[in-house]
Amino acid sequence: MAVTPLRDLLAETTSFRLDQPITRSISQSISIVRSTISNWDPQSSHSPSFLQATSHLHSHLLRLSKSASHGAKSSRHSELVKIHTLLESAMQHLEELFKRRLFSISSDVDLQRDEIADVRLIAETMLATGYGGECVSMYQSMRQSNLKSQMVRLGFDQYSNQPKIIKKHRWEVLDRHIKSWTDIAPVVIQSFCSEEHRLCYEIFAASPESVRNSIFSTITCDMALSFLTFPETVTVYLKPSPEKLFRLLDMYVVLSDLLPDIESMFGSDPARSVRSQVMSSLDKLSKAIRSVVSEFELAIQKDPLKSSAVRGGAIHPLTRYVMNYLAYLSDFEDSLHEILIDLPPDCKSSFFEQANLADGSILSVTIAWILFVLLCKIDSKAETYSEAASSYLFLANNLQYIVKKIQGCRLKEILGDDLVNEHNTKARRFMDGHVRSAWANMSALLPVHNEDDDMERLRKFEINFEKAMKERKEWVIADAAMREEVRLTVEAMLVPVYRGWYRSHEDFVAVKFTPEDVKKRILRFYGDSD
Repeated sequence: MAVTPLRDLLAETTSFRLDQPITRSISQSISIVRSTISNWDPQSSHSPSFLQATSHLHSHLLRLSKSASHGAKSSRHSELVKIHTLLESAMQHLEELFKRRLFSISSDVDLQRDEIADVRLIAETMLATGYGGECVSMYQSMRQSNLKSQMVRLGFDQYSNQPKIIKKHRWEVLDRHIKSWTDIAPVVIQSFCSEEHRLCYEIFAASPESVRNSIFSTITCDMALSFLTFPETVTVYLKPSPEKLFRLLDMYVVLSDLLPDIESMFGSDPARSVRSQVMSSLDKLSKAIRSVVSEFELAIQKDPLKSSAVRGGAIHPLTRYVMNYLAYLSDFEDSLHEILIDLPPDCKSSFFEQANLADGSILSVTIAWILFVLLCKIDSKAETYSEAASSYLFLANNLQYIVKKIQGCRLKEILGDDLVNEHNTKARRFMDGHVRSAWANMSALLPVHNEDDDMERLRKFEINFEKAMKERKEWVIADAAMREEVRLTVEAMLVPVYRGWYRSHEDFVAVKFTPEDVKKRILRFYGDSD
């Protein structure tokens, strides 16, 4: 669509008038204008009568010009020249006054109603007397300069947004630039641009909307385009990797939140290019985010087995990393629903036929799939342990951590209770397997009263129990509640039977451990854990 030039819009305008009607004579108007010019004080306020007289002289000038063009007396030509000269002098003073008043206006429209009203009356007089082009040009130049100054004070350097600059940055530097951009974007759009829009509409209130849009566009469009192209430029030169995802999401969320304001201010010609740029940036960010999500899944799959053996069967760093990542990802739930719609995960696994997700949305399916990839990796790492008890302990610790992490954030609502309960049940099964593997043989060594080999079994128990306390001292049960349950279970397996035998033999048999010794060692073994 062709955009009408501002000069043509101004030429089409015929409704610029002051609020008060003019009833005085031409001689009175001339007297007022001459007196005001001769006694001009740039620091004083303008006189409403001067503005009305100036407008009156311009109307008279138009009538004289029309009469002269139809062959009126040549004496009128002299009067026409005098009035024209007087009007030029009046406009020079008004231009100076307009500049001074406009310069005094900051960006806070609501606090400067009187100043804005003065500038509006001056602007309407200049527009009504044929000096609209000069008025608008001066206004645009001054407000552009003011806007640039505000951007500089805010820390925005438009040259740092250039592709040739961005592509040279290391990630650490670009990360700081993105953080700065997301911090100041709401200020730029919702404060600077919004105030410029309101100010333009206030001062040129009597002008058609097309004129106001054109004036506002000239002031803000170049700056807005320069500022809002930054996210798209980043996506062009940014190599996808998991650690960069959240900065991309930050920019996406900021742009999405600002879109209603941008559509309101930049939704019409000639400012429509700003909205188009925002939509393009959102599209590029969506594609980059989907690419990073795919890279994240691939990074989990590629995690090397050489990093598998975690001492004591503790929580693996990969588990912590992935779950913290997913928990943080869940904070962007609304945006990710929009972004991931074009990223169907590989659902070939029967896992998705069995999983009962909260809502079956693309986000819940995507996160559940990543979680499934993590669980498969944990299973493969568990196989590197030489003892079944250590393998079960590793699985229980990691799965219980996953459950706790899901329950403590938005992941619970995204994935649903059924999936959480399923994993919680599996974690307990793994811990049961750990207890059986670690202590069943020990329990079988306990001597039983009136058995022929009870002394031999006692010595075997003492040796194996003491050995276990030393060899297993690095075992970890990360979850406090699960650790307490295991301690009570192990106590129940060993202490009652041992106490019964001990009581019947304590008077004539030398033993290494009393029942309380066994209980204390189990308590120490399954005490508080980091």
